[in-house]
Amino acid sequence: MDIALANIIQSAAGTGAPTSQSSRYYGAATKVYTQPDGTPVRYLARRILPQPSVYASVQNYAVVESDRIDNLSARFLGDPLLFWMICDANTATDPDELTAQKGRSILIPLASAIPAGVRNG
Repeated sequence: MDIALANIIQSAAGTGAPTSQSSRYYGAATKVYTQPDGTPVRYLARRILPQPSVYASVQNYAVVESDRIDNLSARFLGDPLLFWMICDANTATDPDELTAQKGRSILIPLASAIPAGVRNG
């Protein structure tokens, strides 16, 4: 069972994270916590949110009514799975929060300028 659980964590239950290069968890370590009874529990290492200033900003964008964060990510960053970069650049932990308010100005970061360490704190 332990090997099966490790495989699920590594594959992120079918999403490709942390093995997909577009994942914010790409390269993240899996760790083991040993319970008092000796049972090992595998988990994905915590990702610390970077300061938004680490991103080179491309532009400010004013949210319109039908916007979704994945569509904005596809449009501006070339990959809908990079939505987390827009969240990080705007210090948002809830992706839906960024597009919930029409007219809100959000920062769109430069996808090719991902600083070292941003993915994994």
